[in-house]
Amino acid sequence: MKEHDEEPVVGFADGLCRGPYPEINAMPHDIPALATKAAGLAERVNAATYVGEANDLELRRIERDAQALMAADPEAAHTMLGGVAVLRGRTDDVRRHHRIAMEQSRHSAQACRNYSVSLMRVGEMMEAFDAARDASRRAPDDADALRQSILAALGSAHFLEARDYCARWSALFPNPPAYQEAAEALASAVERKAFQEKSVREVLGIARDIRRDAKAVLVGSDFWADPLIADWFSCQLTVPLSPAGAVGLNEQLAERVTSRPDLMADPGMKFTPIFIGTRIDVGDAERTA
Repeated sequence: MKEHDEEPVVGFADGLCRGPYPEINAMPHDIPALATKAAGLAERVNAATYVGEANDLELRRIERDAQALMAADPEAAHTMLGGVAVLRGRTDDVRRHHRIAMEQSRHSAQACRNYSVSLMRVGEMMEAFDAARDASRRAPDDADALRQSILAALGSAHFLEARDYCARWSALFPNPPAYQEAAEALASAVERKAFQEKSVREVLGIARDIRRDAKAVLVGSDFWADPLIADWFSCQLTVPLSPAGAVGLNEQLAERVTSRPDLMADPGMKFTPIFIGTRIDVGDAERTA
């Protein structure tokens, strides 16, 4: 088994607790000046991720510095521009910049993994899973690629494959993978026919469309299961909105799901996405009390 110290992971945003681009952020201290510049840009993109409303001036500065890096390190430059596009909510630009970065790297596992992380942030879960799956195919023993494959499989409702990726992780590393219990429980629910993966994907797709219309970047996601209620799962979607704003999204989600008899039958209430707001606005306590 390989030695690898697993880190606590918060939601599907996985590497975002230390930065979505680990091959840049994890560089040793004696790296060349060029790599240092790329690492600095990554840190700034990561810092902007946690701001409720991204500072446009700082994003413009990152874009300018990424362009200055373009001639010397086009892969890193386009990766950073893809990260900025995530924060601006420009999905087409996310695809364009990351695809160029992948071409520059000859489709390395790291570039594919970075693309998957960015796609998840803009809610394109199916594409994110395809990119993560590609990363794991190219580097089967890579911890970052494998972790992202687990998260993207869960986020796109490929629960059986998520469990398979967890098993691969356990064969490689001494510590259990993040979300192993969730992957096993969800895969078992599918096998017991509690709900179908395709119906869960439809519900998650509705949640994605609602969040996209609100122009809210996905900060993180998490699964919860009630041990006292069989086959009941909650997918908590964290967004940089006030609690009142999140309540509004949940109302839209409930209205759209309950208007679909097919979704009320499968998955019904056995799989429920819930938006969680993280930004506190003045007066928000009064509005949500």
